[in-house]
Amino acid sequence: MKTEFSLAQLADPDIREADKILRACVHCGFCTATCPTYVLLGDELDSPRGRIYLIKDMLENDRKPTQEVVKHIDRCLSCLACMTTCPSGVHYMHLVDQARVKVEEEYARPLPERFLRSLLAYVLPRPGLFRVSMLAARLARPFAALLPASPAGRTTPTFFGRLRAMLALAPGRPPAPGPSGGMVFPAEGQRRGRVALLQGCAQQVLSPGINQAAIRMLTRQGIEVALVADEQCCGSLTHHMGHDGDALKRARANIEVWTPSWI
Repeated sequence: MKTEFSLAQLADPDIREADKILRACVHCGFCTATCPTYVLLGDELDSPRGRIYLIKDMLENDRKPTQEVVKHIDRCLSCLACMTTCPSGVHYMHLVDQARVKVEEEYARPLPERFLRSLLAYVLPRPGLFRVSMLAARLARPFAALLPASPAGRTTPTFFGRLRAMLALAPGRPPAPGPSGGMVFPAEGQRRGRVALLQGCAQQVLSPGINQAAIRMLTRQGIEVALVADEQCCGSLTHHMGHDGDALKRARANIEVWTPSWI
């Protein structure tokens, strides 16, 4: 893909990275076949190729994100299925995350949307608070039908429409908590190695059985498993919301608590 960034723009390391990613794209469209939002909606702008064009135009012309651009970037699930079929090795994940940071910094979202995003960014990375919110959602589910639904044909749900969807997705009964941080699971038989298992924030509330199964499998293979105390969210959730500073802060905090455990 041809790009037209100025020399002044290319002095910015983020723009240099975006330029390199954009130039790797050959417009082949293989990504559209594996993109769930394109398959569902059939809109070119809801495909990786379409989003790449939107991001290119926004970055090259130093335009502030518009409501239309934000809508299509927000719809990206960051599943990265597109990257598995890209013959050119386009690092789409870095490009869309850079666009999200720009959106967060330069686009003024409606107040209800800002409130909901801030609530999710605060609750989900905190397992204890998230578990309480799941119990509250269970109590609120019978009243979800009282919330006004999004109008028929509207592609972007309203604030109350989003709340209805969130309550519908909430589990009827959250599973029992798994093992806590600070625990060490010894290897069975001769120890062949030692690993620290990232406990996750939302996962340990919604599906703690995944980590428990991983611990059983690793220990049977002679691997000692440590769950590091004071670990927090890895930062991916806020990173994908465009809160780059918060994500980096969480990553640094985890490195600080992991390092003493392995020295």
